[in-house]
Amino acid sequence: MSGLRLLLAWLVLWPAAASAVEWKQWAARMDAAQRSLNYDATVLIDAGGDPELIELSQRIGPSGPEQQAIALNGSPRRWVRTASGLSLLAPDGQRSLAAGVASEVGLDTGRVAEAYAAQLEGRDRIAGREAVRLSLLPRFADRYALRLWLDLATGLPLRSERIAADGQVLERRLITRLSVHGFAGGRPAAAGDAAAARAWPGITLPAGFRVVDADLAVPGLAEGRQWILSDGVVWVSIYRLPVAAGDDGGAAWRRGALAHEVLQLGGHRFHVYGDAPPATLTQLVEATAAIEPATLPAH
Repeated sequence: MSGLRLLLAWLVLWPAAASAVEWKQWAARMDAAQRSLNYDATVLIDAGGDPELIELSQRIGPSGPEQQAIALNGSPRRWVRTASGLSLLAPDGQRSLAAGVASEVGLDTGRVAEAYAAQLEGRDRIAGREAVRLSLLPRFADRYALRLWLDLATGLPLRSERIAADGQVLERRLITRLSVHGFAGGRPAAAGDAAAARAWPGITLPAGFRVVDADLAVPGLAEGRQWILSDGVVWVSIYRLPVAAGDDGGAAWRRGALAHEVLQLGGHRFHVYGDAPPATLTQLVEATAAIEPATLPAH
């Protein structure tokens, strides 16, 4: 190939390559902010129905991020997320299983790129702060698109939208007030080791998904076990509980992008929560159940 052709080829490919590097840098900054930034925020969550307003605080403890969220409207509620799990605390102090995931790993941009096409879409202004827009468009129909507005100074998401295949915004989260108290140790934490995510022989998961944690104890439920799966964008929490006599397991539901499905496989009941279509959650439960053959349904 002549020198001129090489130059022309480089000029054509360079913008795409530069863009890929740039979005990965922003994804790494977002990951670092979520794992190592101390902050307080007021967050508006619109998932259809009545919008929810919460006060969210994150502090970095010895075991990682610790969050507390307090509902400012509706019934009094308080959520606490630590390394040991996510709990919903009622006004009387009773702790119950909460819909969410208990831990996270560093964002694996390679896996994200496997399932999503990422693109930067310029700048905006959220809560009085400069922000960069990042869109993650799914390559498959089994998950939602995600649009993010990342704080220019810290990388923290200031606004997010999860969008269905038909263009409907299922859930919108918007920070209306943000107080930043610095990164733990004075600087962003290094990106997590994506290799820490586990590989399970013989387990087939949707593209990009991996098992982050498996067979975790569930606080307050002696026989309960939890699995956490993610593709770097979607986080899914699966709880395996024993089937109790007279217990129908409750009903499935969907609120915005977050869905809850209930499946009985063998002698266990599985509750799965995640911001993915219900069919995807069911597929993840069935794949996870295969880790323990005794929980598989009879054919």
